[in-house]
Amino acid sequence: METLIGTVAIVTGASSGIGEGIATMLAAEGVQVALVARRHHELQRVAETIRNLGGTTLIAPADLRDEQALRAVVEQTRNTLGPVDILVNSGGIVDTTPIHELDVQAWDACLEVNLRAPTLLCAAVLPGMRERKRGYIVNIASEAGVFVYAGMGAYAISKHALRVLTELIQQENQEFNLKAWAICPGFVDTPMVAAWAPSANPHNFLRVEEVVDVVRFLLTQGANVKMGPEILIRTTRNPYALG
Repeated sequence: METLIGTVAIVTGASSGIGEGIATMLAAEGVQVALVARRHHELQRVAETIRNLGGTTLIAPADLRDEQALRAVVEQTRNTLGPVDILVNSGGIVDTTPIHELDVQAWDACLEVNLRAPTLLCAAVLPGMRERKRGYIVNIASEAGVFVYAGMGAYAISKHALRVLTELIQQENQEFNLKAWAICPGFVDTPMVAAWAPSANPHNFLRVEEVVDVVRFLLTQGANVKMGPEILIRTTRNPYALG
């Protein structure tokens, strides 16, 4: 098992849901974590939880659509915590407008947050990881990034592309001992899913901690173990079933 103690991570979407869960788990594993999201007060709440448990964290508020802000996050993390060993792209938004009802502004926002931001962050941290021959990229994609479901619009396209981005990173950096995974969960009991699918039954959803446990498992395997890069996580129950 690999130890993560003393490493440095950037986690986007760290103010709630899967991002918060992964950030808290990483801190418990001894990782110094930079928390990234727009909502400063929510980041403070997560940071306080981590610090109360003895962890080290940095609050780095940023709009994922702002390229300069993303570059500043990477620079701030390096200057404050050290070189980045782990990047978790968990920040995301949902737009499921059918293609024939295309809303260009919503389309652009979805691709900027779900695809462009992760790409920019990966490009910013990969040179250092390649130089040190150590690094992990965790991109939170979706079951909708593996299968094609009608009506999923820009969200599905952004998550399919994020999965392909992850595969490219893995292929291009194999010889540098880097690992990259596209985590592709189905319905997860998070505020974003609750807002998007209010008629679904949260009792039948995956739990955040179930996704987090998979990420922990992947990050702590030995250097000789290769899995993914696509990691599909599905619930055994119908999310819309009453029982």
